[in-house]
This record gives sequence, C-alpha cells and structure tokens, in this order.
Amino acid sequence: MRLSTYRLQLIKGTYEFVLKELLEKYPKAKIAKKSELEISFSCEQEDIEIFRNLYSPTHIKDSEGKTLNLSRREWRRAFVFAGINPSLAYILCMIANLNKEDILLDPFCGSSVIPISALKYFDVKRVICLDISSKAIYSSKENFKDAGIEESRYKLFKSDIRDTKLSKRNVDKIVSNLPFGIRVGEHSSNIDIYRSLEVLAKKVLRKKGLLVLLTQEKKLLREVFTKEEWNVKSIIRVDEGGLLPEVFVVKRK
Repeated sequence: MRLSTYRLQLIKGTYEFVLKELLEKYPKAKIAKKSELEISFSCEQEDIEIFRNLYSPTHIKDSEGKTLNLSRREWRRAFVFAGINPSLAYILCMIANLNKEDILLDPFCGSSVIPISALKYFDVKRVICLDISSKAIYSSKENFKDAGIEESRYKLFKSDIRDTKLSKRNVDKIVSNLPFGIRVGEHSSNIDIYRSLEVLAKKVLRKKGLLVLLTQEKKLLREVFTKEEWNVKSIIRVDEGGLLPEVFVVKRK
C-alpha cells in the first residue's frame, strides 16, 4: 500500500507528548522530520479525517494541503477570556497520568476544558470544578451539556478558592490553568490565591495525589509550595499566545 504523508503542527514545547500520542495510536507511523513546531510522518492511512482522534497537536495537514484544526472541540461552544487551548489541556491530562479511578479537581475551571477532556478522553471517575466567575460556571454547564456528560460525573461550584468549603480528602489529581496575573487578574491578588491553593491541596488531596499546574507565576508557585513540604518540578515550558508559562508537577514529600 502506498504511504501517505502528513504534517502535525504543535504548541512549542509539547513535542514529546504529541509524538507519544501519535505513536501510541498509530504505531506504524514513520517519522520523517521533527522540530519544535512540527512533526512530519507517513503511514498507510489515506484519509486525513482518521486523525481526528489526535488531541495533543493543534493541526494536521496532508500532502495536498488539506488542513484539520485538531484543537477545535465540537463540545466547546462556550468560552471564557484567556481560556486554555484544548490541545494543551489534553497534554496536562497526559502529564497527570489520569486513570479511570481518579477524581479530578480544577479549582480555576473557566469553561471546563480540562475537566471535560479528563472525562471524555481519559475516562476519569468524576471531576469537581470551581470558579469565581458566574460566566465561567454558565459556560461550563453549556460545554458539559454539549459534551454529553452525565451530571453524576461532575460537580460545578461558583466559589472563590480563598473561601471554598471543600474539605473532604478524596481528590487524586488537581489539574488547572492558574491565573497568570497578566491578561486576567494581578500579581498582588495571585499571592493570596496561590497560598489558598496550597492550603486547599493539603485538605483535599490524597496522600499519593499530585497537582499539574500551568502558570506564568513560576517564582510565586515555588515560594508557596515550599521545599519543606512539596516536591515541585517543571516539566515543560510552552508558548501560549506569546507567553511562556510552564507546566509543573507538584507532589507531597
């Protein structure tokens, strides 16, 4: 059979995760060329539409120039300002190594792109979504509905993390796009918000749980999650709309 050639476009910094997903789903794909922003490969699949099950790249293009936007989600019809790219949300879920028994918390859920990705593509048990914004909660409700997710699998709360009532230690993973203090919010407010996140993590995270956090506030994150109590590791730096936030994995010592 004649091999067809394709080019994947990706978010700068996410190459290893895009390659991992590609080879897990298409193990016979032959990698021809790779860079920070693109992976070229060939395989026996002749219809570009087949690759709609790749969620970590942003686009795919065939040899004839046809392009698919892989970061577009059919269920993401409601948006919030400065929301996370769905391809990056998927990669955060990959980094969290989600499984079917996990309960996931997103305390800054926005329109719930991360929680819905966790449910639809990683089949986690349940998600808990918090946001201070009424618009975010409304947008989340719309997206959960369009995603066809049963209401028993998610909880939505309009809540300020500095005053949340969550206290039960039943969360396996906290995965979130934190306030950057640039396009939304301010650094001075983030100090209290990040401290409240650390306090909440101590309350609700199981002993072997972990946090996967995307933030531009790198120094603040390391100051709040202290070396005495937490292991903080930067996994990747990405290019998100011209900013260069990092994805951190945080675990208890």
